Amino acid sequence: MLLEPYVEQVHRQLEAAAALGDERTKQTAAALAGAAESAVRLAILSAVTDAAHEMTAALIDADAHGAPAISTQLDGDELRIHVAASPAPEPQSDDGDANARISLRLSDALKAEIERAANRESVSVNTWLVRTARAGLSLRTTSYGKQTHGRVTGWVTG
Repeated sequence: MLLEPYVEQVHRQLEAAAALGDERTKQTAAALAGAAESAVRLAILSAVTDAAHEMTAALIDADAHGAPAISTQLDGDELRIHVAASPAPEPQSDDGDANARISLRLSDALKAEIERAANRESVSVNTWLVRTARAGLSLRTTSYGKQTHGRVTGWVTG
């Protein structure tokens, strides 16, 4: 995704706004538009990155067993969007007899949501909880599972 058309659009809008002023105002607007290019690129990257995080979260919520993750990267004037496929299902590990028990207190609303999710997948609540726990733990270990919480790092060059 090339950012130049969007940066140019902001540049043209600044110049159009300054067109009503005198020559000095037009020159100042042109200088500001040029200086703002890196800031505009960074703002676009931040917006698209936040959107990618929201889409990834929605995909993960829709498929608790693992879902594609979306990430963004700025390469010069090109914004690259990467979609990582769902991780392959983990082979069933030998967890022993699976007879460990825990006590879990949930609100009635959350319990009902879990039951609906398990019913949609035609599995027991216990199976659904085990799968969801495994999926959550596996996301922590994948590179796209690391959340940046909207932070953008690196350099923007114009």
